Amino acid sequence: MGPEIIIFVTQIIKCGGEITAFAFETVDFASPMINSVLEILDSAPEMIDFGFQMVNGELETIISGVHMIIVKPSITIFVLVAVFSRTEIIIDAIVAVFSMAI
Repeated sequence: MGPEIIIFVTQIIKCGGEITAFAFETVDFASPMINSVLEILDSAPEMIDFGFQMVNGELETIISGVHMIIVKPSITIFVLVAVFSRTEIIIDAIVAVFSMAI
C-alpha cells in the first residue's frame, strides 16, 4: 500500500466518529416522521370507515327524498278521494232531504 492510501484510510478513520454522529442525528430526525406516518396509517381505517358512513348517510338522504317524492302524490290522491267522497256524501244527504220533502 502506498502512503496516499494510508493517509486516505487514516482520514476516513478519523472522520468515522463524525459520520456515526451524523447517522444518529439522521435517525433522530427521521424517527418523528416515521412515527407520524405510522400514526396516519394506523388511523387510515377509521378515516375510511368515517368516509363510508358519510356516503351512506348521503345515500339515505337521497333515498328518503326519492321516497318523499313518490309518497307525496299518493297522499295528495288520498286527500282528493276523501274530499270527493265527502262531497258525494253531502250531495246524497241533500238529495235525501229533498226527496223526503217531496
